[in-house]
Amino acid sequence: MQTQDIIALVLVYVIIIASLGASMYLEKKGSKIDTRKVVHIGVGNFVFVWWMFIESWVMLVFFTIPFAIILLLAMIKGTPLYDSKLGEMSRKGHTTGLLFYAITVSVMVIFFHDHWTAATIGIVAMTYGDGFGSVFGRRFGKHKLRKGKSFEGSFGVFAMTAIISMVIVLFYGFLASAGYYPAGVYSGIVPAPVACMVAGGVAALVEAVCSGSYDNLAVPISTAIVMVLLGL
Repeated sequence: MQTQDIIALVLVYVIIIASLGASMYLEKKGSKIDTRKVVHIGVGNFVFVWWMFIESWVMLVFFTIPFAIILLLAMIKGTPLYDSKLGEMSRKGHTTGLLFYAITVSVMVIFFHDHWTAATIGIVAMTYGDGFGSVFGRRFGKHKLRKGKSFEGSFGVFAMTAIISMVIVLFYGFLASAGYYPAGVYSGIVPAPVACMVAGGVAALVEAVCSGSYDNLAVPISTAIVMVLLGL
């Protein structure tokens, strides 16, 4: 493990702790904001840090796998974590949602390590896209599609996935131009804005037809696969 890996790991845990802290603070204040989505979206900001890892195994051993184990224990009745705030949070909404969230990040690290931009956009679709899609759907969702989904929610998935994906492409491009992250050079077979809109479209379509229990698997992985096919 190199110094840069340690710095990246510390930053990732700062993001996780800050997201959990913000969620607990809002809940304590009685906020009407869905505090589970605060964690869902907030933790997703690790995509601005994970490019720093030199060794992929560091992410698996010290970030994604422990994260998944902790969430699994939080779901199992009788464990110390079950009655904790994390356990309470994991049982809100779809019970397996946060667990699949952690599993998906592990899948990206293992299978998409040669397509980091594609993997990052896949994570963006799951965090910002799906997260804000739920927020938009609950706030503005008047035109129902199926199984509680709405046109407004699907548009939120599309828009936020496309916008934040473009932010990622620009951010990685900046890192590449500054010599920090050579792999951040955009290499898609279509212009970057088109690729980002395709990502938004795929994420919105899959989220609309997928069961809510599995969208944290289906949305990011399908989006990442399409981005790989587009050359990212």
